[in-house]
Amino acid sequence: MTDLAKLNFRIARLRQRMRGMQSDIRLLTNAGLDCTDACERLQRTQREMLELIARRGVLS
Repeated sequence: MTDLAKLNFRIARLRQRMRGMQSDIRLLTNAGLDCTDACERLQRTQREMLELIARRGVLS
């Protein structure tokens, strides 16, 4: 597997994980619960994804 294919795979996995986190945040918010931890995890994941996208841009 090439480096570009590996990056695309990791980005796709992060997108999937982020959708799940967003859903969790919606559920917590709708239930009136604190979603601070979930939001912080989502932000870390978003930063990781941006780094991967930038790395992919360099390889392309």
